[in-house]
Amino acid sequence: MIKQNDILTAINRILVELYPDYMVYINNCPKDFTRPSFEIGLIRVSQTDACRTTVEKTAYYTLTCFTTVDEYHMSEPEDLIDLQDTIIQKLQIGYVIVGDRAIKFKSSTGGIDPDRAYIDLQFEYFDNRTDEVDTTPLATSVTTRI
Repeated sequence: MIKQNDILTAINRILVELYPDYMVYINNCPKDFTRPSFEIGLIRVSQTDACRTTVEKTAYYTLTCFTTVDEYHMSEPEDLIDLQDTIIQKLQIGYVIVGDRAIKFKSSTGGIDPDRAYIDLQFEYFDNRTDEVDTTPLATSVTTRI
């Protein structure tokens, strides 16, 4: 089963590959956080039944991008847009490696504030309903009449 922390780790790995000098925060930025940096936040996870043993999951995350700010606590809009574009282009292959699986992925710009930019991330994948192994004995033979 894929856990949400596995997806967070995969996103973190991509960000560190692109920007090794940036700090990455998970689900919470401290009061006086370091810039430039990123914050990855889990928004929600939904699931629907696919069959008795499988569910289809959709996980939503927000990636917040922080660049340096001036004395008025404002970032350069061009820097924020470049940061968004670079990350989205890296993710345009359509999947992210999570453990031994490649899960379907979509991203879009989520907007820009004076001091930060947002990227909306959506992951869609099928997963086991549970990790328990079915111990029901298998049939040893079958007899039919035609």
